[in-house]
Amino acid sequence: MLEILINNQVVKARQDDLVREKLIKKYRSQIGTIAMGICGRSLDWNNDDELSISLIAFNEAIDTYDKDKGMRFLNYAQMLIHHRLVDYFRHESRFQYAPLDTLDQEKEVSKYEIAEAWTKYQDEQTALEQRDMVARYNFMLLDYGISLDDLVSCSPKHRDTKQTLIRVAQALVEQPVLMKQFEKNKQLPVKELMVLTGVGRKVIERGRKYIIAVVLVLSIDEFLPIRQLLRLPQQGGGEGNE
Repeated sequence: MLEILINNQVVKARQDDLVREKLIKKYRSQIGTIAMGICGRSLDWNNDDELSISLIAFNEAIDTYDKDKGMRFLNYAQMLIHHRLVDYFRHESRFQYAPLDTLDQEKEVSKYEIAEAWTKYQDEQTALEQRDMVARYNFMLLDYGISLDDLVSCSPKHRDTKQTLIRVAQALVEQPVLMKQFEKNKQLPVKELMVLTGVGRKVIERGRKYIIAVVLVLSIDEFLPIRQLLRLPQQGGGEGNE
């Protein structure tokens, strides 16, 4: 239902500037969160080009999205934001990492300094990829009405509660039929999970956001590195370091 609603809003936004403005305003904070996740730092709407670029990318997504290609609009918008920011970073890096003889032809630079600059560039690219992965994870969470900030407040404080919710998430991931239902409806199949795990309704409903966050990590290989972020048990059993 949520996906259909968003698709309808996108179609209307193409024809009505007021609807477009409202749609962009609705997701403005999430767009900012994605941009900050990719950049790895806090951004200011009045001073940082990255946020303007992200808004333009989201607006572009409204005009170019095609639901028939099988991608959700929010995922498509996140992909465009990523591409536009990467293009921006590459443009900036052409100056930052330009051939050293063009920066100062009269200056002799040692091979060590060149290697050090290249290593720094590679490290920054790796960090950018990691931030991008977290940004994609965050955008997928938004599709379920959850943000990374929510996980801070909803993460279980007690070890036993956390292990119980992780067990519920694992039970869902192991059931292909229930997973399809979950992905389609964007809701936990609470009754079925109660039967599978013996966990009560209140526990599952109170831990809904955390369970969903864990399910996404466990079911999508790309997000496995985020296990540490959520302090999940490592594969092969055993609790992660507390």
